[in-house]
Amino acid sequence: MIKTDFHAVIRPFGEVGSLVDISAPTMDEACHTVMALNKMLLARRLSAIVSTTPSYSSLLVCFNPSLLGRAALHDLLQQLLNDLEQIDQPRGVTWEIPACFGGRYAPDRKQLEVALSTQWDVIVHRFCSIEFTVRAIGFVPGFTYLGGLPPDLHCTRMMTPRARVPASSIAIAGNQAGIYPFDSPGGWRILGRLPFAVFDTADEPPAIFSPGDQLRFKPVDETEFASLAEQPRENVISVSVAGQ
Repeated sequence: MIKTDFHAVIRPFGEVGSLVDISAPTMDEACHTVMALNKMLLARRLSAIVSTTPSYSSLLVCFNPSLLGRAALHDLLQQLLNDLEQIDQPRGVTWEIPACFGGRYAPDRKQLEVALSTQWDVIVHRFCSIEFTVRAIGFVPGFTYLGGLPPDLHCTRMMTPRARVPASSIAIAGNQAGIYPFDSPGGWRILGRLPFAVFDTADEPPAIFSPGDQLRFKPVDETEFASLAEQPRENVISVSVAGQ
């Protein structure tokens, strides 16, 4: 149980959306509050709630105005916020996932060694010792923002972004890590890649990870990576659910 100290502002967001902005002493506290609010709202199982989109410090709620008025929604959100004086930190699925941090899958190896003044095997070992938390899904559909990157792995973005970052690339920038869902431009420093897709429009939901999930990376070499890439995704990842 954690005691929360936050300030919330509820405001309209388009014709069928409302946004709850959370400010707190730390980003982690803001994120925990957002996840707890989202969990409490979803637990109501209201047919009027079309979708929720949690991020680091806000929750977007889309609703059906023919079933629930905006004023009533804001009253409900305020009621839930009032119940968040003390909350359990929400915890989602825990994933252990293989990743290759060598060869062509780590194009920024040399730059990161210089920027962090650290040898590559130490960087990889440090990165893989962390249990990351999925903080948000955005800025393109399915991009996975990961919190928990320690200060000794913080780095700047590239001065000139790449025109193409391969799908499933693992990258770091500033105080965050992230996973690219599909081929796209990007300026984060790439240090590895997953042997499976993290976003597929044919799936429901299309993104494999959700805010609140925990991720731990397991390093594999290029030979094992190639073998894993030929297998179904469920055969190469380990998943556990909180409370089970």
